Amino acid sequence: MDFTLGLFLAVLVSGLIWLVDVVFLRRRRDQEARESIIVEYARSFFPVLLIVFLIRSFLFEPFQIPSGSMIPTLRVGDFVLVNKFQWGLRLPLIHTPITRGSPVEAGDIMVFRYPKNPRIDYIKRVIGLPGDTIEVKGNDLYINGKLIPQKFIGNFNYRPEGQGAEGMVIPTKEYAQELGGHHFHIIEFDTPEAQMDFGPYKVPPHSYFMMGDDRDNSNDSRFWGVVPERNIVGKAMFVWFSWDAEDWSIRWKQIGRSLDGQH
Repeated sequence: MDFTLGLFLAVLVSGLIWLVDVVFLRRRRDQEARESIIVEYARSFFPVLLIVFLIRSFLFEPFQIPSGSMIPTLRVGDFVLVNKFQWGLRLPLIHTPITRGSPVEAGDIMVFRYPKNPRIDYIKRVIGLPGDTIEVKGNDLYINGKLIPQKFIGNFNYRPEGQGAEGMVIPTKEYAQELGGHHFHIIEFDTPEAQMDFGPYKVPPHSYFMMGDDRDNSNDSRFWGVVPERNIVGKAMFVWFSWDAEDWSIRWKQIGRSLDGQH
């Protein structure tokens, strides 16, 4: 079950139990009689559940990085905080906009509902805005016919996450790139076989073209298309915790890392 739906049902059930007790049962109960344990739990948990539901639905939502498609910016086991109100408030569950916020910008790291299965959340970087023409030639990215420069940083010790310390190291290079005022790093495999061409493709209205920072190992808009505006969940702001499940350690250097603007 979707977590937001489950939380909503918990709020609804606990609130109804508490309301029925206040309106109907409390009058008939002997003054010295204790309320049932169900009513006691409902009365205790309802305010807490309601506050959590409102914060998660309209303000902020935690998100755990599920894959390595955003390496080197984000790693599997990173926990990020997602700003949901900046892009306008939406009704929970049905996602109908009720206010308009700031527009999505190129370079933003966004959490969104995967278009092929909206029950799954993805996280990628916004590469193309509505009306932009996107083209990829090998490791070169073009937006509206203009090559987006990338500065070589050095060799990157890339080992696919989930394979542990024994996993095979793949020749990879790290580059710095700037997009929409955002400075960030990307990695690309140093093998022609891993490179692919894409486009040119014009982004439709009210849609966004997404790519991972792990450019040659990212399941993104090059494969399944653009993200409709209604699927946007919010903008990833910073890493509030990071856990490496392979060696059971905390990545202290990753904690507190800002994802908004400068790298």
